[in-house]
Amino acid sequence: IKFRFMKYKVNPYNLLIPIWEQNEFLLYNTFNGGIEILDLDSGLFLSEVTTLDNFTLPDYNTHEPLIDELYEKEYLIDSSINFIAEAERRYLNEITNKAQKNIFLTIGTTILCNMGCPYCFEFVKPNNTLKDERIIKQVGKYIESIILKNPQNPWENLNVTWYGGEPLMNVKAIKLLSPILKKICLKFNLKYNASIITNGIYLTPENVKLLLENDVFDAQVTLDGSRETHNRNRPLKAKNQKNYEKILENLSILPKEMGVNLRVNIDRNVANSLNELLDDLQEYEIWPHRYKNFQFSPAWLRTYDGEEISEEEKESRLIVDEFFEIYQNFRLKQITAFNKWAKDKNIKNAKLGWDLPSYQTDCPTWASPYGIVVDPNGLIHKCWETIHDEKQACSNVFDEYEPESFKEYTSYNRYQINPVCRNCKFLPVCDQVSCSHHAVNHKVPQCTYWKSKSEDFIKNQYVRMIEYPETINTPANVAAVNTGHSNK
Repeated sequence: IKFRFMKYKVNPYNLLIPIWEQNEFLLYNTFNGGIEILDLDSGLFLSEVTTLDNFTLPDYNTHEPLIDELYEKEYLIDSSINFIAEAERRYLNEITNKAQKNIFLTIGTTILCNMGCPYCFEFVKPNNTLKDERIIKQVGKYIESIILKNPQNPWENLNVTWYGGEPLMNVKAIKLLSPILKKICLKFNLKYNASIITNGIYLTPENVKLLLENDVFDAQVTLDGSRETHNRNRPLKAKNQKNYEKILENLSILPKEMGVNLRVNIDRNVANSLNELLDDLQEYEIWPHRYKNFQFSPAWLRTYDGEEISEEEKESRLIVDEFFEIYQNFRLKQITAFNKWAKDKNIKNAKLGWDLPSYQTDCPTWASPYGIVVDPNGLIHKCWETIHDEKQACSNVFDEYEPESFKEYTSYNRYQINPVCRNCKFLPVCDQVSCSHHAVNHKVPQCTYWKSKSEDFIKNQYVRMIEYPETINTPANVAAVNTGHSNK
């Protein structure tokens, strides 16, 4: 009764997807991640009111229970509300709330690298390595000053990423700085979370032991396809040394305490070698054998500003829609390979998880006042991609912590990039603006693949669930993610 004469309108972030084969519609909301199955009559009703500026309950009396439910779940909203502005307000609140609980610290132990990957954004690699114990101690003091200057914050986590170059070329820095950071966490009751991004060559038993002793339990390791493709895309600078095989050897003997995210930067050549990569991982008894410790992270290999690449390399690069198709096919390859292996081991078959456009968080290193990248000289950056360029540093660990010095970065707002992006229903799930550094350098960033692929792909997953329920799980909402990080 209360809402009887209220004017309703459709949430601008709705996707209404007809499933004519089933006489149904799927309703998905890119802002809140909700998904519903509607019968034909309900779907046609929603399709009709989507064309209206507003409507009232008496106009559609027979749909009152449906309207109540859709309003409660925000698929329908009060027509007086500018929901894009409301979405922006909630987005900014979420950033603030998350920032107040977390410190994000990325430490470049060295800019040097044993690989010469042609696609790396670190085009110039100065001979900088974190050796000065005065800088190492000052990093700890700087983190402590962040905490002390914000005693009202409900601090929860210190999130540390060991980075480079190749960070394991300087394990001494990890050994010296880790106890300092852990002591700060103990003092202020923060949880210490540490991970490393490494090419895997130096992920030897000795170094893994050191990492585990210093509470580094997660590693990102890149394998760009099978042997020939990987070695071409990620060549070692030293000649006549094992590359691809060395990484596989190291991964095959990792202790179970270490979790690994296998990054695969995909171009055409890498895409053509994915079957062989899966075969090699199985031969080395890495995956599926140790599926609980290893996960895949296929990534679109994009071209960086200022990157000089050959015509052959240009030909190998994919447009984002092509990457989407390859990525989805790779998911099917994984399930097929896993289930073939599982059958022989008497292990339960795996099912595909639903892949839905997920709400994207912005890169906290850039957007949070408590996110910093420290280079080997103690200079502070606000992006991983500038760590090799001292000119782009915005502060120093020897300076007093001052949030104002980061204001240029922390004022980033995906809703204010340009009017086109602001009014796009895919903005909440757009991974192309999650990398703030990339987004601010492109007034109109490339659109996410979900903009052109989501309706068909969501429909295909639903039809698969109906026709082959043994191959795919029911959909579930997933946590917000950031997929805008670097090709490392």
